[in-house]
Amino acid sequence: MAEEPTRGETLRVTVYGSCVARDSVDLAGGDAVTVADYVARQSLLSSGHDASDRFPADADVAHRFQRRMLEADFAGDLEARLRRAAPTTDVLMWDLTDERHGVYVLDDGSVITRSIDLISVPQALAVTEGEQHLAFGAEEHFEAWSARASKFKELLVELDLFSRSVVIRLPWALIGLDGEPTPPSMGINAVEANEKFERYYKKLAELGFGFIEIDDEHVIADPQHRWGSAPFHYAQSVYDEIMQKVIERSSNA
Repeated sequence: MAEEPTRGETLRVTVYGSCVARDSVDLAGGDAVTVADYVARQSLLSSGHDASDRFPADADVAHRFQRRMLEADFAGDLEARLRRAAPTTDVLMWDLTDERHGVYVLDDGSVITRSIDLISVPQALAVTEGEQHLAFGAEEHFEAWSARASKFKELLVELDLFSRSVVIRLPWALIGLDGEPTPPSMGINAVEANEKFERYYKKLAELGFGFIEIDDEHVIADPQHRWGSAPFHYAQSVYDEIMQKVIERSSNA
């Protein structure tokens, strides 16, 4: 069981998801929040499916972070990392953004996330050639993901993390600070993405997950964001509101 933080102590956060949750901590957490672990670019469907022996030794990966995320996804190591992080985690922040490209199911049943990292590394992407792609939003993907979400809840309950977990339920922004419509990401625009995500959030609500939400009119993108312009690269005010609600929720728990 994680130790309860006392007044004035740093909130220890484990992030499962994407830059949405991670940037909230980085850009708005300040000295009040520290990251215990960050599991990124790993679909819930990839978790528990060890395809590490399929990771190409000759993969030409530009950045160490990118390589770590790819290797972790091939290993499907979410559960192992949460088991390690649970004793020092006050809040598990989970956002679903990295589910947006779906997954590949390999011939041996293992699963690899179709992440931006995978797509950008030809040697790693070659592993998926001819394999089944479960597209995000498709019925088969949703059914498989829903079953995994139920199992994920069981894991979090076992680790005493369920009551400490929050899902960042944040729509993709329709406009940026410049007043212009946000650009699509990998061929998906904000309206399409928000429609697809909705039933995944509803499934988590049925399972009893708690949410951090922001009024739609407050959700705006920053075209000058450090990671570039995208519907899920938000203005500073969005990250500020997310972290304020996370900290308030934790203090009231």
